[in-house]
Amino acid sequence: MILVSNGCSHTAGAELEYPSQRRCYEKAWPKHLSELLGYEHINLADSGASCHRVLRTTMRFILDCLSEKKDMSKYFFIVAWPGMFRTELRRPVDCKDKEYLLYYDDDWLPLIVGNDDAYKSLFSNRLYAFYKSWIATMDGVKPALDYLHSILLLQNFMTLYKIKYRFYNASPVSIPSYDELSGYKGLIDKKNFPSFDYVNQCLTSILYSNNQNISSFSVDSGLSSHYDEEAQKWLANYIYKELQ
Repeated sequence: MILVSNGCSHTAGAELEYPSQRRCYEKAWPKHLSELLGYEHINLADSGASCHRVLRTTMRFILDCLSEKKDMSKYFFIVAWPGMFRTELRRPVDCKDKEYLLYYDDDWLPLIVGNDDAYKSLFSNRLYAFYKSWIATMDGVKPALDYLHSILLLQNFMTLYKIKYRFYNASPVSIPSYDELSGYKGLIDKKNFPSFDYVNQCLTSILYSNNQNISSFSVDSGLSSHYDEEAQKWLANYIYKELQ
């Protein structure tokens, strides 16, 4: 069996070895979980990932497996969905040299609400203007729809191909009460996503409530949001027991 994980920095193992580290798959909780399960391990997660990226890269991975006629019954997927207020941009054809390296994730650039200062110093005027307009036009419906659409599409894709999976939220997500969003919650398969819409059951809330420690490297970077390797091992054991 092969465990395939996807998500954001909390799944990629950010800042486990040094400040501002993008990922550390060998020390992140999916690796420790794969050892407990006796599975091989593939981690698709990356720091800054959005629901868009998780959907895109997971489906691409499965489509590649299907094109190679791999036995999908040997795969088990775990996704820890990122927060709602994120997106990503594909590198434009006319991208200038100055901006080219910003699209570091296979020609994609993650965007996260709240990174204004960093983006202002790194982005061109055009790219920064896009980021600010994205923020300015955001309301409570669109991010929630993106989040729900991503979950439902991947859930149905997994079901179509009879692929085993388990979903979690990496950080707290609260779906607002808008008429436009009514009905979506009932479409979520709670058997494979039992913690959906339970804010205190996201992975980071579970770590916090069980007195796990933030990585010293994450403290040094100023983020103070990524947990250390002992917490990664603890979380792997927690998920392992739940899966049993």
